[in-house]
Amino acid sequence: MATVWLARDLRHDREVALKIIRPELAGAIGVDRFLREIQLTARLQHPNVVPLVDSGVLTAPDGAALPWYAMPYLEGESLRARLDRERQLPLEDALRITDAVAAALEAAHAVQVVHRDIKPENVLLAAGHVYVVDFGIAKALIDTGGERITSTGLSIGTPAYMSPEQAAGDPVDGRSDQYSLATVLYEMLTGDVPFAASTAQAIIARRLAEPARPLRPVRPTVPEPLERAVLTALERTPADRFPSVAAFVTALRTAGTPTRRDRGRRVLVALGALVLVGALAVALPRVVTPRKGVGTVSRDSVAVALYQRGMQGLAKRTEEGARDALASFEGAIARDSSWGAAWAGLAQTYQQAVNRRFVFSGLDADSVLRLAVAAIDRAVVLDGHNAQVLFAQAMLARLVDPTNLTPVLKTLQQAVALDPRSSPIWLRLGVTLFDLGRRDEALRAWHRAIAIDPTHPEAIAFLALGFMWARQYDSAAFWSDSAIVVNPNYLLARSTEGFVQVERGNIQRAAAAFQAVRRLSAGVEEPNALAGAALVAARAGRPEEAARLMARVESLMASYVPVPAHNAVYNAEAYAALGDTARAVAWLARYAPREDQHFQVHLRCDPSLDPIAGAASFQALLMTPRPGPRGC
Repeated sequence: MATVWLARDLRHDREVALKIIRPELAGAIGVDRFLREIQLTARLQHPNVVPLVDSGVLTAPDGAALPWYAMPYLEGESLRARLDRERQLPLEDALRITDAVAAALEAAHAVQVVHRDIKPENVLLAAGHVYVVDFGIAKALIDTGGERITSTGLSIGTPAYMSPEQAAGDPVDGRSDQYSLATVLYEMLTGDVPFAASTAQAIIARRLAEPARPLRPVRPTVPEPLERAVLTALERTPADRFPSVAAFVTALRTAGTPTRRDRGRRVLVALGALVLVGALAVALPRVVTPRKGVGTVSRDSVAVALYQRGMQGLAKRTEEGARDALASFEGAIARDSSWGAAWAGLAQTYQQAVNRRFVFSGLDADSVLRLAVAAIDRAVVLDGHNAQVLFAQAMLARLVDPTNLTPVLKTLQQAVALDPRSSPIWLRLGVTLFDLGRRDEALRAWHRAIAIDPTHPEAIAFLALGFMWARQYDSAAFWSDSAIVVNPNYLLARSTEGFVQVERGNIQRAAAAFQAVRRLSAGVEEPNALAGAALVAARAGRPEEAARLMARVESLMASYVPVPAHNAVYNAEAYAALGDTARAVAWLARYAPREDQHFQVHLRCDPSLDPIAGAASFQALLMTPRPGPRGC
């Protein structure tokens, strides 16, 4: 970020540390923005905060304006230097350093300043004292915008210590600094960070997909209450952490050796647990599941397991997964026909089959739709205030009338109010919001879905699509890669990567992505995979290969009447890349209803349709004008 110089303040005859911002970064941030942040954070006065003694701008020989700021020079070392030398610190030292850093953070948070870059390099140890440096510098970077910083070849923050919400680009508060401080403490105790990997992208992906590893297997002398406090501060969702850094430190201070009274309480808890285990050992195999708005109701454990398997099958978005879901939900209902959520899952399975042209033995499309309506009606009668029932009702309403999403949005909002911890509901709420043109709200909903369940590949893939539609391809690539890390065999993740890499001009990676899609595809997805491969071939300057692939697509599509929306779009995009506007528009015109609001999102937002966007025949298909080069 900067070059650091030992300098002498001539006016006050003292040594200072002088930081001069690198030219490329200064150009990206802007001198005025940088100095404004420096002035705000210079007001911080605390014994554990290294104060700013001066700041300004110097002119480089080439005329570039370079911001600088000066701090008192401290004889000592950074926490990073000590960790490099000792790897693991004594427990007392680690807690003392954490306590001091926390005190500095509390003072900053009291005046609404969030550090955003707590790491061992920014913690200085001098003469037995602990100092924190560089308050406000990360905020100046972040406010600049990721795209501009990325263009300099630098990165914002330090991935190993960055909170999930900061990595996701969400708003941050003091709980983000709490997460970073807990990461530093974790490293002081174990010698490693909670999430280590060879690349920044892999670190962030692991943080999304995995919980933090316990400390005690690495260092058994860490007290259990201390381990619990650190892991609580490392929770992925800010609401699950301590409410403040002060509360985190309080938990650390009380996490030492348990008192005699505490030990006695533990014995009583253990005895209670033994009684509970004994009761469960002789009970029937039933579990308690929440029922929104009603309290709890006892459910057959086998039925619950079948229900969970059905939801996993649905999430695959494949014909095989849908068949497994169908059998699972039917099995759950056979064991407990009064369970509204199981009927709702059955309705979702039928709805997915209609939407994606999956074939169930002995059932045609009209029969499947009627079965979906019957199942959701039964679910509503049994448990109309259950979030999952409302969710399935909204999805079916979307299928019945994709041209009017107002009732769908209302029902999803009711569902998420009943169950704000449901990642699938937040995902579909985001899709609906994007279809309605409310992009920023949609992105926040997808971020929320991922914060709740960082292993939800569909939510991650849709976030990648959202950034692709906004023409923010670097962010889109990050999230598509993350979806693949979470589930390498997830078809939507692979196809999203293909489309994103095509727009980034990375033809080799795009081709590999669509080859993976072809290996994973069956049924209606197979022509989509071929159309994606044709798009890549056309963009790579191989029109003959693209034409051969599209001839195969045309043959396969003969059995799909009416044409599914995504097939129409992907075929059009391949022909658009070949310069065949007539065929591209003809494929789009084959889909009905044209007013389908998600279909219209693809028309307005898909960058692969840019080559035909100016054609009058294409414009005639649009319900609202296509946005400019910045995308949706």
